[in-house]
Amino acid sequence: MAKLWSGLKKRLVVDIGSSAVRVCELAKTKTGYEITRFAQCEYNSDPSLEEQQRKDLRVQALRDALKEIKVKKSKVVLGVPGQSVFTRCRALPPVPEYKVSQIVRYEIQQQIPFGLDQIAMDYQILSHTEQGGYDVMMAAIKVDVVEKHLEPLKPLKCSVSAVDVLPLASYNWIKHQKEFGEQGDCVALINIGASTTDIVIERGNQFRFTRPLNLGGNDITRALAEAFNMDFASAERIKRERAFAPTGDPKRDGAGGEVIGKVLDRMAGEIQRSFSYFRSQPGGGQVNRVLLTGGGACLKNIVPYLRRRLDMDVRITQSLNNIQIAPAAQSIKQNSERVCSILGMALRCCETVIIDVNLIPPRILESARHKEQAVYWALSVCTLVLIFASIVPAAARENEYVKARIDEIKRAIHAYDPEMGQRIRVGAPVPTSEYLHQLETRKRQLQKLENQVDALDRARLSRRFWIDEISLVSDARPPLKNIWFSSIETSNVDDAQQGAQPQGRPGRGRGAAPGRPQTGKGFPGIQPPS
Repeated sequence: MAKLWSGLKKRLVVDIGSSAVRVCELAKTKTGYEITRFAQCEYNSDPSLEEQQRKDLRVQALRDALKEIKVKKSKVVLGVPGQSVFTRCRALPPVPEYKVSQIVRYEIQQQIPFGLDQIAMDYQILSHTEQGGYDVMMAAIKVDVVEKHLEPLKPLKCSVSAVDVLPLASYNWIKHQKEFGEQGDCVALINIGASTTDIVIERGNQFRFTRPLNLGGNDITRALAEAFNMDFASAERIKRERAFAPTGDPKRDGAGGEVIGKVLDRMAGEIQRSFSYFRSQPGGGQVNRVLLTGGGACLKNIVPYLRRRLDMDVRITQSLNNIQIAPAAQSIKQNSERVCSILGMALRCCETVIIDVNLIPPRILESARHKEQAVYWALSVCTLVLIFASIVPAAARENEYVKARIDEIKRAIHAYDPEMGQRIRVGAPVPTSEYLHQLETRKRQLQKLENQVDALDRARLSRRFWIDEISLVSDARPPLKNIWFSSIETSNVDDAQQGAQPQGRPGRGRGAAPGRPQTGKGFPGIQPPS
């Protein structure tokens, strides 16, 4: 089912009746539901008034009601009376579900003498049959009628989000309150309004039938005004304060009871005919219980009268049972019989109801869709702007970080190789790195250490020179005992004077000519320290 702006649950509900305007707001809490706002403003419903006068009175009453709950403008859910709506229950054959809407359009077109472009329609699948078909409730209303009910909202700049059907809204609320029972009985809900009386019948825990009657509380008021020659307002006041349904005792009822009885007899007859018609329909049955609601239920002695006439159990619904009421909505307790429809409309804003139809005109629906698309486009553009707004600073920060890293790397390169890290002007001296100076210093230190190591290595090799020489001389002694050396003398041999001799260790040549004595200090091969 089409449900406009279904994501927005909180909506102000408006019931523009024939004698009063009611506004209500229902909120879901952890423990159930709470009526947060309620206001009812009555206006003169005299049928003798001209249409424009009644329209002005409705607009003023609606303005006063919105002022009372301190709401200037809002999106609202509006209800239309059942007498303006074509409703039928049909059993459809087993077809794919996407074809149900096509069949519904065809059925409505066959029943209503208007083009489909002149009506607003919707449907609700009630159940699936054993053969795979569908039990469907269809609803349609002429667009002009809806526009007429929407006129009081235009001066107040209130836009409509859904159009419900008042008797179906009453059924949804009573079903939510579980007053139909769970035994599968055939129960009728009768809503006696100011100008119409709506009948809704449930059988087997399923919606089956609805019918409006062109009789209501105003007919009783009009009959009293004509019978006692008084104005409509005085007759309405007497009806509320003193009138009662006939008791069956002519003496007690008096003339007023006789006048009221004639109207109620016609109403009871229409109700019985409606029950008989439903009993003759496929899926129908005998109604065995009646639930009474609406302003007409406030008439004294109405329940015993209908029990006697319909010969079945009749009782008034308890619409406010198990419902929390906020301080701003305490006035609803004084109108408990009249708020069943408006609470049913408010319920659809909080959860999925049993009968969920929306008869909003296609023009308004299309306009709302365009506005919704415009909102989505605006949100998309804002999202893109926010994305770019978040990306640009992030990219700038990233660029700054990259630049900082590049500068850090450049400084490092410049420290090691200034010629590579910066451009050198032609003719300018080549810059040198501090690290190069440190490197040269380290190289000199290393060379010095290498020289020291070489000197130590030479000293290591030279320290065994004389030991080897003495060991060689000792080995050259004859193999006789008692021979030893008393002294050892060394001399330097001049290679230039003696001729070329094999190079070797100094003093190791056997038979070498004696040279001049060594006059220097130390021994050959060992340089005295400087």
